[in-house]
Amino acid sequence: MNHRERNIIIEDINFDEALRYLGYGANVPDDKTKELLLSCGKQLKHSMEGKFVYKVFDLKDSQIQGADFILQGQAVRNHLRNCDKVIFMCATLSAGVDLLIRKFQITGMAEAIITDSLASAVIEQVCDKAEEIILKDFAEYEHTWRFGLGYDDFPLECQKQFLDILDAPKRIGVCVNDSMMLTPTKSVTCVIGLGHGLETSRKRSCEMCSLREKCQFRKQGLTCGK
Repeated sequence: MNHRERNIIIEDINFDEALRYLGYGANVPDDKTKELLLSCGKQLKHSMEGKFVYKVFDLKDSQIQGADFILQGQAVRNHLRNCDKVIFMCATLSAGVDLLIRKFQITGMAEAIITDSLASAVIEQVCDKAEEIILKDFAEYEHTWRFGLGYDDFPLECQKQFLDILDAPKRIGVCVNDSMMLTPTKSVTCVIGLGHGLETSRKRSCEMCSLREKCQFRKQGLTCGK
C-alpha cells in the first residue's frame, strides 16, 4: 500500500485527559483553572493542524516485507507476534502548537503548562481518529494497540528511518532532531499489528505493561488511560 495521509479535525478537546496530565486525579479544578483551560483550549484549536500519514506492510516472522526496517527490541516483536501485517503511522498537531507553547512560556507559564497538557491529550485524540480511519480498511482483521517508538525497548534511534519510510517530513512536516526527539514536539510514531487469533489485546492494561513498576500514574492509584 502506498503512503496515505489525511487531516484530522478535533472539535471537542478531552479536558479530563488534560487534567490527568496536570496531576489533578479525581480533584476538581477551581474556577480560574477552568477559565484557563477553556481559553488555552480555544487558542490551541486555532493553532493546531492535526495530520497523519501511514503505510501498511506485510509481516512474516517479525520481518517487514517491502521495507528496509528491522524491528529492534523484543517487546515490539512480542507485540506483533502472529500478525500478518503491520501499520506504520505518524501523527502530529503541526508546528503552530510549538509556537503557541513557546509564546506562553514567555507571557505566562501557567498557560504554557496547561496548553502543553491539552496538546498531549489532543494528539492522542488525533491518533485515535487516525486509527479508526485506517482500520476501516481492515475490518476482517484483529488489531493490536498502538506501540510507540521509544516505548519499552523499541529504540528511539529508529525514528529517522521510520519517518523516512513514511516520507513524513515532506508529507506532514514531522522530522527528528539530534536527540531523536520529534519535531513538532506534539507528534507520535507508532506501529499497529493486524492479524487473526492475536495474543496481544487490542487494549493496553497495567497488567501487561512492562513499565508498570515505574509508572507514576499507578503510584497515584490511577492509570495512564492507554
